[in-house]
Amino acid sequence: MYRCIVIDDEALARERITHYLSQSSLCEVVAQASNYASAKQLILEQQPDICFLDIQIIGGSGVELAKELKNCVSCHWVFTTAYSEHALTAFELDATDYLLKPFEDSRIAQVIAKIHKANKPVLSAPSASKVRRQLPVKSVGSVTFINTQDIMWVKGSANYVELYCEGKMHLHRETLSALEQTLDPKQFIRVHRSAIVNIEYVRSLNSELGRFSLLQLDNGEEVKIGQSYKAQLLSALGVDAD
Repeated sequence: MYRCIVIDDEALARERITHYLSQSSLCEVVAQASNYASAKQLILEQQPDICFLDIQIIGGSGVELAKELKNCVSCHWVFTTAYSEHALTAFELDATDYLLKPFEDSRIAQVIAKIHKANKPVLSAPSASKVRRQLPVKSVGSVTFINTQDIMWVKGSANYVELYCEGKMHLHRETLSALEQTLDPKQFIRVHRSAIVNIEYVRSLNSELGRFSLLQLDNGEEVKIGQSYKAQLLSALGVDAD
C-alpha cells in the first residue's frame, strides 16, 4: 500500500484527493497540510511513497519545497495546479505526473495506475547467460570494470545509477530499471523505487513507528525500504512479514 501525503492550501482540494485515495485499496493518506512549514515537517517525518503537492501553497512554493527535499526523501511527486505554465517546471523535477485543476477522479486513478505499474517487480528474471558479472564504468580517459558482487547497493538518479562499493561510489550511465534487468535476482533486490541492494551486505532490518523501513548495510549506510517492495524484500531475507 502506498503511503500518501496531500498538500494543498484549499481544503476542498485536499478533501477531494483524500476522499478518492481513501477508496483505493492501493493507497492510504497518512497526512495532510496546507502550508510550506508543516508540509516540510510531515514529509520528512512520514517519508511518503506519493506526495500530491499543489504548486502554490501558503508560505511558499510547492516546487521549491520539492527542490529542497528531493535529496532527503524519495517519493513520487504529483503536482497539482490550476496553471498549465507550471507543467515544464514540474517535470524538470522528475515529477511522476501533473494534475491540472479541475481534474476528474479518473485522472487520479491514472496516476495511481502509472505508479503501481512502475513499481511492480519484474516477473521474468534474466537468464543465467544474461546476468552481468561486471559493469564497465567510464570516466575521463579510462574504463573501470566493477565486479557486481562488490556492489553493496545501487541508487537511481535519472539516467544514471550510483554504484556503492566498499569505500567508494562509482557513477554509471544506465537507468536503475535497465540495470535491474541484468543483475542476479537472487543477490540483488529492489527495495525502493530508487534503490537496489545486494542482500549479501545487509546487516540489519530496522523499524520506525512499528514498521520495517530501513536496511543497514555492512558499511553502516542505511537504505530506505519502499512500502510496495517490502514483501518481496522480506521474502528474500527469510523474514516473517508479521
